[in-house]
Amino acid sequence: MSRKIGIVTVLYNSETVLAEFFETLDKQTYKNFILYVVDNLSPDDSLELSKKLAVYSQFKTVIIENGANYGVAKGNNIGIRKAFDDDCDLILLSNNDIKLEENSIDKLLIGLDKNNADMAVPKIYFYGTNKIWAAGGSFIKKSGLTLHSGEGQEDKGQFNNDEQVTYAPTCFMLIKKEVFDQVGLMDEKYFVYYDDTDFVYRALKMHEKILWYISDSEIYHNESTSTGKMSDFSIRFLWRNLVYFALKNYKPLYAGYVLIYNFIYIFIILFFRYPTKQWKIALNAYREGLKLYINNKRNNKIYTS
Repeated sequence: MSRKIGIVTVLYNSETVLAEFFETLDKQTYKNFILYVVDNLSPDDSLELSKKLAVYSQFKTVIIENGANYGVAKGNNIGIRKAFDDDCDLILLSNNDIKLEENSIDKLLIGLDKNNADMAVPKIYFYGTNKIWAAGGSFIKKSGLTLHSGEGQEDKGQFNNDEQVTYAPTCFMLIKKEVFDQVGLMDEKYFVYYDDTDFVYRALKMHEKILWYISDSEIYHNESTSTGKMSDFSIRFLWRNLVYFALKNYKPLYAGYVLIYNFIYIFIILFFRYPTKQWKIALNAYREGLKLYINNKRNNKIYTS
């Protein structure tokens, strides 16, 4: 019997993308999955629309209604725990602002097994284009940030080879249950952004798990439909969480270098690129990240398992 996959997706202002997400899941050649829709008290009609779409879908949908916006990290954790309660063998963390090919899940699972991987990600395009959003990824030593391989490049077959990678976003990531048993769940202190970076870093660096990019599994990503690209919200949590991530995961000397490098980048480069208001948000977020780490370190609440 095929293994059961728990697909976990977190809702927040997702109304405009849900119909296509459900539709392309309905067409999957791989059928043994349950969709866990975790609603973070969406202010739009995401929750009601999900309920309507679930009625007409061929697959089973479990809808979890949170009483507040708990953030992506905690929302994912709630869905993951429920999937394990239902005896799912694998977890597929998924954005809902995506469009799948009919064999996206099938090919991702085949690639996971073929390469004896613990986690697997597909080739991800910018929605409605032939341009790459991510073909796997890596950590950038110079800045401590992450890189999406091929981002912005027209796909001419240059990323058609499967390969082991050192980073990938969890936009659509298939993960064996055993990874969560050993690595733990998402660190909920991030709320949004870097929670997936932190999880992947812990899995690969601390627990020596294997992540593979599977080139013939393809999806299309309509990014930032929930938070808004480079909104005040995005800027705050991106820079806050970079600081927290670096202090939490990197060795002290390298963490110090990363923080100084990026502070100079904010202070000088972004002064000319951001509106004044957002530049100040970035600076304040940097201080907020330092406080977040110090307070949690002092209270022994740094999540590293």
